[in-house]
Amino acid sequence: MRFEVDRLTMLEAAKNVAKIAPTSSPVEILNRILVESNDNTGEIYMTATNREVSIQQKVVGSIGESGAVLVNPRLLIGMMSLLEGEVVTFSADRPENLKVVGGKCTYHINCLPSNRYPKPIMPFPEESVLLTGICSIAKRTIFAVSKDKSKPALQCVNVKLKNSAVHATATDGMRMMLVKDSAVQTEEQEFLLPGRSLEVLASISSDSDVFEVSDIGNEIVFVRGDMIFTINKLTTGSYMDTTAVVKSIKSAYVAVANASDIKEALDLIAISALAGSTKKPINLILTSDEIILKCNNDTSESSTVVPAIISQGTAKAGFFYDVSALIKLFQVVAGKVRIEIDAKGFMLIKTRSEVYLQAPMHPPKKKKSPVKAAAKSTKEVESAKGAEGVKEVA
Repeated sequence: MRFEVDRLTMLEAAKNVAKIAPTSSPVEILNRILVESNDNTGEIYMTATNREVSIQQKVVGSIGESGAVLVNPRLLIGMMSLLEGEVVTFSADRPENLKVVGGKCTYHINCLPSNRYPKPIMPFPEESVLLTGICSIAKRTIFAVSKDKSKPALQCVNVKLKNSAVHATATDGMRMMLVKDSAVQTEEQEFLLPGRSLEVLASISSDSDVFEVSDIGNEIVFVRGDMIFTINKLTTGSYMDTTAVVKSIKSAYVAVANASDIKEALDLIAISALAGSTKKPINLILTSDEIILKCNNDTSESSTVVPAIISQGTAKAGFFYDVSALIKLFQVVAGKVRIEIDAKGFMLIKTRSEVYLQAPMHPPKKKKSPVKAAAKSTKEVESAKGAEGVKEVA
């Protein structure tokens, strides 16, 4: 094998592929990336897999001889970062011995046999739909997917293309995020994308990237000009009707506020909610002109307010919610938000392109007052003394 390639181009491609290669797999060969050169096409291919996702990144170079080597991805990134010059040369007399030259520096690297690598089949489907905005979709949905491995469907983000729009939904059973953006595709299609896999794809993409997406049975394939990315499905079948769930919430209490104000208030109140040995829910109350957030932990009480336009306030007791879930939501939404709460405390938070549903929590149990407990103990002592007096008279 022998080829010359632009060093910085190789560096960026290696960084992408390295995000898929495991770092500590018991199958040592999976911790490497496969680097291949093809003198017929003048292209270099880098491939990695972790059994959940696979990637093949293409780089154009000057190919002297076809061949393949298995390289440690961290080592490859290090070399491409430190070598001098614009162009680097890769050569291998044998698949186990790689030589990399850049400027005045030469590396000699021992590699694992490339013929043992479980190279994934990287399909290029004929039928596909176009999808953009991967990063934005991932950012606004992944935080709401379930981490419960016994519920594979809830570990996924449901992405649906319909009526020139892309709809993305994620839920863990206690919260639900629905996102709607415009789409370039008019054909209807639906995909269940595992949250972890979607997060990896987003980390090596930009919102402007246009992907051709195909469902080929056990895998979902994303094709971009220089890259093929495949995701193994966690489950098949239909996703829950999240739109029907949202429509079932009949608002009884309504408020409008700035997302930035609510985020700031949540950050302040979280100090108390997360300070104790166990996480405490926050108490949300709608008054005539503000949203009150309160939290009592084992050692302190705290409260803060958010200015708001209130159409209908709650009772003084308000409702209780998971502060961590709300903080994650307000890290990804912006602008004006409309808060709608039903009589049971189920809360919808709406923006122009998102609808978020949060289930309420039970109010924290109040601890018995030490003073009252002491008073009770005194009565018990007096009662005991009285009983002793009766016994003596008898």
